[in-house]
Amino acid sequence: MINQLRQSKAAHNFGWLVADRGVRLMVSVVVGSWVARYLGKQDFGLLSYSLAVVAIFAALTPLGMEALVVREIIRQPRQGGRWIGSVIGFRMAAAVVAALLAFVLIFGLRPSEPRAWMLVGVLSIGTIFQSFESGELWFQAHTQMRRLVVPRILLFLVMNAFKITAVLEGAGVIWFSVLTALEQMVSGGITWIVVRKSLGEGNLPSFEASRGWTILRQSWPLAISALSVILYMKLSQIVLGSLMGDISLGIYAAAIRLPEAATFLPGILASSLLPSLVRSRAENPKAYRLALLRFFRINALLAFCICIPISLAAPWIIRLLFGPTYSEAGPVLAVYVWSLLFIFIGQARGQHLLNELLTHLPMWFSGFGLLVNLIACLFLIPPFGAMGAAVATVTSQCISAFLSSFFHVKTRAVGREQWLAIITPWKIRSIVPIAETL
Repeated sequence: MINQLRQSKAAHNFGWLVADRGVRLMVSVVVGSWVARYLGKQDFGLLSYSLAVVAIFAALTPLGMEALVVREIIRQPRQGGRWIGSVIGFRMAAAVVAALLAFVLIFGLRPSEPRAWMLVGVLSIGTIFQSFESGELWFQAHTQMRRLVVPRILLFLVMNAFKITAVLEGAGVIWFSVLTALEQMVSGGITWIVVRKSLGEGNLPSFEASRGWTILRQSWPLAISALSVILYMKLSQIVLGSLMGDISLGIYAAAIRLPEAATFLPGILASSLLPSLVRSRAENPKAYRLALLRFFRINALLAFCICIPISLAAPWIIRLLFGPTYSEAGPVLAVYVWSLLFIFIGQARGQHLLNELLTHLPMWFSGFGLLVNLIACLFLIPPFGAMGAAVATVTSQCISAFLSSFFHVKTRAVGREQWLAIITPWKIRSIVPIAETL
């Protein structure tokens, strides 16, 4: 069984990505909590507020193209350079627009706070250069993400060493935004270099506007969906910071740091299995449905393994990582962490909808979740503060990623599979048959 697992490209790729994200999770939690203690609730809240503003528009920059481009590279590997070059070009143009919109928004929300303008401006520059990370789609299509793992981990460790130095040297909050942007810029450059080498001389990245527009006509609902998802994930921070101030936001930001760091798992699992899912749907529909149910159960089981211990130990975790100053974040963490369950099974559902070419449905589902989150935030944050924001986020995630499956006839079967995964997550014989079936 172990040898079979090792021979599975999907499992091998997943292992590399887990190693990458696992290192990032441990280091970012330790260093991030140290930075939070150093900055204090006021400045940490301001930094989190600025990150949320930038993230809202940065979510639109991939334009929903990634999964569709991976699919096309699988089908036309000799055209990989043209697909990569086209998606990078479109994403960079979108990133420039997103940066301008982020600056306009922060100026409107905080017209008398130049520090907030500067933070958003610096962070937005990083997102523009991050467009070059779209080159990783070539490695996703070939389940070879290990080519990028080692250099990215090294970069991540170096940048966190700089953050530690910034703390020791008494640097201001602006410097932490500079380091974040610098990491994005260098990561984009590394990805560009590695992908060019992997593509070879006869398949170099090249921009073709017609190719990009072809994908965009299919992907725009996914782009709107991604924007809606990040909106209802970050909207609570924007509303909380605007209504209750940076100190309340600092408490909330501390509470959500660990759960947000764990959202990498369903994404890398999906990216590892997407090529096999695309192929299996055409080759063996019955095996595809079985694999899809197991895929839901894997995601649900992973979520429960994270949510239960963190929810029970939330006050102790907060005191350990952030100190007594952030003790109010403990109950907030205990509630917010359950959003992971719906994030995990929601991302698994997204892969199915992509395979079925139902790319318009996530847009409507996430849009409805955004509306629920906005209403819940406006009602719950004034009386309950950070806890109200946490409840609003969990509620909207549940509706958008799970309950919405029952709203449409084409997704009700998937909704039932999601429900089965939630109530019977342990019914997984082995991860090996899944990789083989897919």
